[in-house]
Amino acid sequence: MLYLFCSHSSAAQVIVNNSAIDFPLPAQELRLIFSMQKIYWPDGQKIQVFILSPSSKLHKEFCFKQLDMMPYMLQRRWDRLVYSGTGERPIILNNEAEMQAQIASTPGAIGYVADLSIGGVNRLTRSFYETSR
Repeated sequence: MLYLFCSHSSAAQVIVNNSAIDFPLPAQELRLIFSMQKIYWPDGQKIQVFILSPSSKLHKEFCFKQLDMMPYMLQRRWDRLVYSGTGERPIILNNEAEMQAQIASTPGAIGYVADLSIGGVNRLTRSFYETSR
């Protein structure tokens, strides 16, 4: 089961594994998580970040609209963490179906999708949240 974080202004929807979180995420928290600066959920569980290809239209839209960042800025943060030996990049997946499958099967996982009907995510009714800016 996945939780869903909706934003009325964006087609990119943040989804997390049901073991990960039980409250809405403000935009600032999303920026910290996706820039790999926040690596643990409040309960101590490690956050596993999944993204689509940085060149994909959905990834760029997600960066602009949900994270309020340019995609290259995010890439620079990841590069700095990797090259300094203090962190790692998120795992890059090929498509939204793979994203949903990985997030559903990985405790602490977070990612995003555009099409909520892939893989049965539309069955989620327990938690729909809007990110707040």
